[in-house]
Amino acid sequence: MTDRSLADRCGAEIDELHAFFELWFGGELPETRAELARFADVLADDFRMIQPSGLTRTREGITTDVFDAHAAHDDVRIEVSTFEPRHVGTETCLGTYEEWQTVGEDRTGRISTVLFRQTSGTPNGVEWVHLHETWLDG
Repeated sequence: MTDRSLADRCGAEIDELHAFFELWFGGELPETRAELARFADVLADDFRMIQPSGLTRTREGITTDVFDAHAAHDDVRIEVSTFEPRHVGTETCLGTYEEWQTVGEDRTGRISTVLFRQTSGTPNGVEWVHLHETWLDG
């Protein structure tokens, strides 16, 4: 692990994972569990995601859905921006970021609140513990 701060590693994780999603959903990566590991292995065992609809998802459920969505869109673009660490402790980081997805002519935005926990064995030394998304207008 590098000497980057916990907040910097969390920001890098957000950027890198969403770049993975673009490649995965666009079908540019092989449809294998080994490739999906870039996503699955950074989710904590107790990971929870609250989608904009209010539905709560577990690690197992969201991992299955992402695997099944391989190559679902050949024209997907995902942009993330404005990562703002809100609380950085010794082992955890809570922050927010914006995400905009474009598929064809459709564009949707969400603001996400994310909790990371420091861990070893992941690309940026952090794991996703909790994610809560809310729709944005525009």
